[in-house]
Amino acid sequence: MTKHGQNFLIDNNIATKIVKAADLDLVDNVLEIGPGKGILTKLIAPSVNFLTAIEIDKILFQQLANYFSFNKITVELINQDFLKYNISDIKCKFISNLPYNVGTAIIQKILPLQNWTIAVFMLQKEVVERLVAKPGDKSYGYISVFTSYYVDAEVLFDVSSKCFNPHPKVTSSVVKFKNKKIETTEHVLFEFVKHAFSMKRKTILNCISSFCNIPKDKASNILNSCGLNAFLRPNKLSIFDFLNLIKEIKKL
Repeated sequence: MTKHGQNFLIDNNIATKIVKAADLDLVDNVLEIGPGKGILTKLIAPSVNFLTAIEIDKILFQQLANYFSFNKITVELINQDFLKYNISDIKCKFISNLPYNVGTAIIQKILPLQNWTIAVFMLQKEVVERLVAKPGDKSYGYISVFTSYYVDAEVLFDVSSKCFNPHPKVTSSVVKFKNKKIETTEHVLFEFVKHAFSMKRKTILNCISSFCNIPKDKASNILNSCGLNAFLRPNKLSIFDFLNLIKEIKKL
């Protein structure tokens, strides 16, 4: 692993499957995050209208720049930290073998944006499980609700550590997101969801009471309006349950 948390994919069959999953077309614009040594980049570039690849490592960036020096018309390489990169409004697709140490942060930056259609990401399997977890699952939490609010997610396949150099100590998974293109972020929703999961051993009744600073009888009325049992724990509530609760909370 590099200082930026990169484990380089070396399996061409896996790379081909990842790129294929993005349903690329010659009219597509693609943004690749952390191209590394370019195993995905070299497959994406001939298949799309334009590819922007953002690499934080200066040495890797220069190696890619040398390789693509003949093709500056359809490929742009940028030496920058993606988390500091200002994404344009151009419609695009995302493809990336995301660095483990910042994968969740990158996803939280991308998902609220409306200018993309499909994203195919490879991450640590445990992270993917948290992203796609359903109510009641062991891995279900704030990031699961966040993900389900913005996208439809599908886990495609697992990737062995043997497919990387150096070998990570974990299995990876590839996940595909389809953008729901939510126009307005419910900031109160995410504040409440964070609050609820910070006290996930408490009942949803207690969560509402403390979040809104209201007596439990008023919190109980909110739950009754939503048809929810006051003794449910937060990890049993779906995105739709949380949204319904926020509608009632906003009436206070």
